Amino acid sequence: MSRMLSPYLFATGIFSVAFWSQLPPLWVILLFVPAGFLLRRFWAPPSFLLLGMVYGCLWGYDTLGHQLPDEFIATDFTVIGEVYGIPVRDGRRVQFNLRLDEASTNLKLRKLRLSWYGDQVSPQPGQVWQLQVRLRRPRGYVNPGGFDYQAWLIQQGFSATGYVRASPQNRLIEQRWSLDRLRYQLQQKIAESHVNDDAQALMSALTIGDRSLISKDLWYRLSLLGVIHLLVVSGLHIGFVAAMGYGTGSLLARCFTLICQPVNAPYTGAVFSLVFALSYSALAGFSLPTQRALIMVMAALVALLANRYIGRTMIFGLALAGVALIDPLAIMGAGFWLSFGAVAGLLWLVPAVNQVQKWRLFIRVQWLMFLLLILPLAFWQLPVAWFSPLVNSVAIPWVSFLVVPLCLLGVVIIPISPAVAEWLWWLAGKQLEWFVLLTGGLTVPAWLPLYSPWPLTGLSLFLMSCIAGLILLPRGIPGRYLAIPLAVALFYLPTGRQVPLTVTVLDVGQGLSIVVQTRRHTLVYDTGPGYAGGYDAGSALVAPFLRRQGVTGLDTLVVSHSDNDHAGGVAGLLRHYSPTVWLAGSPAVEETAPVPEQCRAGQSWRWDDVDFRILHPADSRQKNNNNHSCVLAISYLDQVILLPGDIDASVEHRLLPQLEQMTADKKQFALLIAPHHGSKTSSSKQFLAVIRPQQVVFSAAYRHHFGHPAESVVQRYLMQGSTVLNTAEQGALIFRWQDSGQFSMTAQRTQARRYWF
Repeated sequence: MSRMLSPYLFATGIFSVAFWSQLPPLWVILLFVPAGFLLRRFWAPPSFLLLGMVYGCLWGYDTLGHQLPDEFIATDFTVIGEVYGIPVRDGRRVQFNLRLDEASTNLKLRKLRLSWYGDQVSPQPGQVWQLQVRLRRPRGYVNPGGFDYQAWLIQQGFSATGYVRASPQNRLIEQRWSLDRLRYQLQQKIAESHVNDDAQALMSALTIGDRSLISKDLWYRLSLLGVIHLLVVSGLHIGFVAAMGYGTGSLLARCFTLICQPVNAPYTGAVFSLVFALSYSALAGFSLPTQRALIMVMAALVALLANRYIGRTMIFGLALAGVALIDPLAIMGAGFWLSFGAVAGLLWLVPAVNQVQKWRLFIRVQWLMFLLLILPLAFWQLPVAWFSPLVNSVAIPWVSFLVVPLCLLGVVIIPISPAVAEWLWWLAGKQLEWFVLLTGGLTVPAWLPLYSPWPLTGLSLFLMSCIAGLILLPRGIPGRYLAIPLAVALFYLPTGRQVPLTVTVLDVGQGLSIVVQTRRHTLVYDTGPGYAGGYDAGSALVAPFLRRQGVTGLDTLVVSHSDNDHAGGVAGLLRHYSPTVWLAGSPAVEETAPVPEQCRAGQSWRWDDVDFRILHPADSRQKNNNNHSCVLAISYLDQVILLPGDIDASVEHRLLPQLEQMTADKKQFALLIAPHHGSKTSSSKQFLAVIRPQQVVFSAAYRHHFGHPAESVVQRYLMQGSTVLNTAEQGALIFRWQDSGQFSMTAQRTQARRYWF
């Protein structure tokens, strides 16, 4: 029993470090080592837990030690390195990875993630460049329910991010052969196939693991059907190729035995299986998901070749420990939970393999995967694929047994006959065209929720875990039907908020997005920025936050004005939510349907004892677009929250009579979102003298070139007694009002602190 627990405890020790707010001193970590060996004399498993913690801490120290020091942020460097991975072009920018030569800088930097702006630049894998770059330390937005981009950068081994500066020092030094060069050439060949863009993108994803060409709409549609794992290089395909290799090796061994001399078929099959899996993983660039799948294959092969019985629990534990070793932050991503959850479900079914007809087993697996993965999908706020058991029953054999072999045969054949390879890829592409066409008619009914309709609380997660566990109990064990009343109980969980008013200023970088929630209503004020490459804060940050709060319908969307840093995420948010009311300060915010209603001074409404009132604009004749900003005042009891958008001092002066009337009515300005992110053109002395806010929030990017907030403005607020907060430093800021009118503030970077922040 203790031996079986050892790999699980070792992995737990490594993964636990990912949740620590800071790493202990090195001398403390080194004390864990003798402590572990002492424990081993009495009971071995805890020693593996301690050793796992030691490994996780040392990995963390090594990773942080190779990151760009803070004092060198926004500093120009001349570096020399090799392009690796496949560069991605979006608009006028090429994004690529650079592996630095050892003597490239005096700093201990390893890998850079760079952007190079311009239509003429085209770095390719294997090229060695000398470049002048401006760098910054890996950093991401920190929001409840948001994607941890900083953790992802650390997982990938990046020491810094940045961009290439225009300089005469930029030059190509040499072209080296590399595996990524081969992958890039295959991508170019696939792009010449006579099939549509979607089919080409999916072929690239299945053949070389390049997902960058898949459009956001296609990715989202395939996710809703639960088949996206089939159309990229995933653990399923690595396992399929490994099984194909095992079958090929075993067959050749038997043939060789018949013709010449005896050959051990299992060993030969295992060697071929490993070679096939390694080759496909290499073709996919040894990405972290393929590395996870490869480790699982290797664990299964070790069990197969061992001279003694190794149970499936031990195999699973060895795979878990192997993944923890190569990726100590794997536990922070949805892919880890989905892949290991699927494998656990399949291992649970192993005893039934010989007791159930194969076709029934296949159908049973689809339903098992659907039920088992609902919990991680709900936790990670990913869409529930209601049709996945049905669609996968057809899609798995279609893609795995027909499309993937055609794609890989094309890779094998291309050195011998490019024409035959092109025909094979055309055939695979046509299959994918038909697949996309046939699945395009499947839409999820509106009455089926795509996301968990409950806020993510300990109670809701506990109930969902119990339901999944009861459903998966073997037939005959009492208690399975308790899942029915528990499922009914889920629908009676309280969805109303426990406090009368919550205001969340999201961390969206250089931009603004605020979510206001009363007990039964939700308002979004601004949606953050959008970028040319397709990224926007509306879909990437605002929508996930709303889903985590259990928001199924958006009551009101207010877009202060049309500047990108406030309205760039509108289209992305509208893909997930359809607001009942949409107000906009600028005459034209977004060329989408429905058209927003013009924001006008005097508009007001009341939600759950909370009053909302538009103070500006009174007309649409402002010359400065910032001064079109919709200014919203929110009142609860004697407290006022003021959201002024990007107005400047002239509009602040125009608002003074209304603000003075509020103070005359004994209203206190509890919270102010600093006008125009703390620009020098706003936050005038007269404005501050009237409202005297208790708390002021600057929504700005970390060390952005705009320089927001201006130091003189910050000092102005401090001198009149305000508490100054900044999303760039503290992440999302959450203000909660109690029934008494008292409020508290939570900073997400403090609340969910990790050692890499």
